[in-house]
Amino acid sequence: MAAALMMVAAGATPAPAADAIDWRRMAETDLNAMHDILVANHPAMVVAKDSAPFRAWLETGRVGAKKLLPAVRDEATYFDLLRFYASGFRDSHIGAYATKNAPSLRRSYIWPGFNLAWAGGGYTVTAHAPDTALPPAGAQLVACDGVSAAALAHDRQERNGQDLTLDSQRRSYAFWLLWASEGSLFQPPLKTCTFTPPGGGPARSYTLSYRPTTEDSSPARTARAQFGLSRWGQEGWWIGAPGMVSDHAWKRTLRAVKTHLEAIRRARTVVVDVRGNTGGGADFAYALADLLWGADLVKAGRPDLGPVVYRASRLNRDQLAAYLSQGKDVSLQADTAAKIRRRLARYDDAIAAGQSTFTEEAPARANPLRPPPNPVRGQVIVLTDGACVSACLDLLDLFLALPNVRQAGTETDADTIFMDVTQAPLPSGYAGISFGHKAWVERPRGSNVSYHPTPALTWTGDPADDAGERAWLAKAVGIAP
Repeated sequence: MAAALMMVAAGATPAPAADAIDWRRMAETDLNAMHDILVANHPAMVVAKDSAPFRAWLETGRVGAKKLLPAVRDEATYFDLLRFYASGFRDSHIGAYATKNAPSLRRSYIWPGFNLAWAGGGYTVTAHAPDTALPPAGAQLVACDGVSAAALAHDRQERNGQDLTLDSQRRSYAFWLLWASEGSLFQPPLKTCTFTPPGGGPARSYTLSYRPTTEDSSPARTARAQFGLSRWGQEGWWIGAPGMVSDHAWKRTLRAVKTHLEAIRRARTVVVDVRGNTGGGADFAYALADLLWGADLVKAGRPDLGPVVYRASRLNRDQLAAYLSQGKDVSLQADTAAKIRRRLARYDDAIAAGQSTFTEEAPARANPLRPPPNPVRGQVIVLTDGACVSACLDLLDLFLALPNVRQAGTETDADTIFMDVTQAPLPSGYAGISFGHKAWVERPRGSNVSYHPTPALTWTGDPADDAGERAWLAKAVGIAP
């Protein structure tokens, strides 16, 4: 269910020295390979659900990327072009990545001495270097070099991979809008920007004075949960779950929850903090839910995800086989290994029969005739931020379907119904492409749908202010310190 990343070593041939490369020709070759790999292996080519945007960008995106080829001149612009194509699918599981053969991509950036934040539907100036020529904190961006703020965000951020339909991504990457790099396809330096002052009034233009970035240039984008269990005030408990891939950290956290389970169930409020959680394996979410509510109540309330359609291809099959082989060294659970072997047999049968897909039906739901009573007396709050994607969203799907659970914090990220990642090297040996190889064709939550807390439980402060967010949440839900 989750995007369990199955990595295998890229079998690419050694790449030539960077100074001997025709970057433009290599970019075109790898771009075409990305297109062809997706056609041959991605489920959106053979299922109808939520596939239209993928199929449209598959061709129009490649055309757009080829128009950028004349600007490719080095490894940085080569990767700019590949990432432009990959990010245009608006699918968090499709991406271009650098291999171990790639030259260093340590690109130098410059900034204008201040950053922006996304607030109130616009980009506003945050604290900045002490320079009287800079716009004051709270001023709102109107335009730069004759380009409106909205168009500027599209040109410099959306084409560079951010999905500006998601408020969470606007918040996370707002500081980046006016940063620049002399060698970037999408972030060249700007000359003049216009701002309206705090509180309104006539707009004023400022000439940007770029300078090298320092450790203080980039703000801390968000606070991050810490694995584990702790008391929260006099009447609550706090469960930290910043990821879905650390087996050891999860086992430790689940043991702590089990030890204090009766007290947690009697608490007024239980917070499940998933800030910083970018996914992994959804089994951890079900394990925590089963502990808190009991397996019978979870079975009665969980969403019906329906069947899973797998794209039957040799590449997808071989990566699963490699994962099984690697798993022998990390002690895969016996039932998990058996499930993988059964799936490999389904791949082999489908490929031998020339079939492009096979389907795994959802397990039969053995729901009780009457759901058991809820053992958790208080409210459960899932605290989110814009990092929450993939298996973190699976956790939200499950928890928000259970009794007396609410979301707090900020909007999550979003994903598509195309999950579980395959990786493939590109011909150059410098880059690869990752993509989902299965489709949840009946998942209740559609593609690129995020979760929003209610206004009363939406954190509007500094996303990096952990103490401030905790104090705000305690007041919002009525927890005594």
